[in-house]
Amino acid sequence: MNLKAIATLLALPFLAACAPEIESTVYLADVQSAVDKGEAVSVPALLRIPQGGEDDCKKGLDALVEKLKALAPVTGKAQCISKDQHGSGTQLAEVETQVQIVPAGKEVAQPNLFVIETATTDEGRTDLTFKMLKPIAEIIAALQPEDSMQVDFDPSFFILHLNNDTAGPLEATASGVYVDGKPMVAENAEPISLDRRGAVEIRLSDVASSWVEAGNSYFFATVGPKS
Repeated sequence: MNLKAIATLLALPFLAACAPEIESTVYLADVQSAVDKGEAVSVPALLRIPQGGEDDCKKGLDALVEKLKALAPVTGKAQCISKDQHGSGTQLAEVETQVQIVPAGKEVAQPNLFVIETATTDEGRTDLTFKMLKPIAEIIAALQPEDSMQVDFDPSFFILHLNNDTAGPLEATASGVYVDGKPMVAENAEPISLDRRGAVEIRLSDVASSWVEAGNSYFFATVGPKS
């Protein structure tokens, strides 16, 4: 076995404790615009892909970006970062891309990987659903170097920041997610106050993340006027 193969094998335990990440700030004025106009709105997002190490990340970053362009819009810089995951540092390739906010049933412009669908309820509120257009395993396989070995990752992190940039106060409801780090389930679900310019972080649970990264939709919040 050559030294490159040995190095790859040694990296596997490290990579197995890593997880891809998708993070985006969702401005609620953009959500309202998508609902009112019936048209898609693009919002910035960060896609983070686990790497074997800093040197590997830097060496393969340009190639990774070029491959990503075939799958999703690349809208800004790419960089190699270190971030804590599960209590240990993880090396990640971070690329700026986009999430599409679209009315439910609306076609999504390609290439794209992520979509937030909006649906108006009978009460005049807006349901928000996150969906991956391709399973995360297919994305990782498409972005990896041809000579890399297949690695099983932990469930992805899906982190969505709801930011109230509208003219007045709003509230959100959510269940089966973490809200500012607190688990929110049916038993403790209460309306989340979003004052003007207020923000809240919603992170999908491991179960929800495993469901979404397989290419499925997951309802994560409802937003509407403050009661």
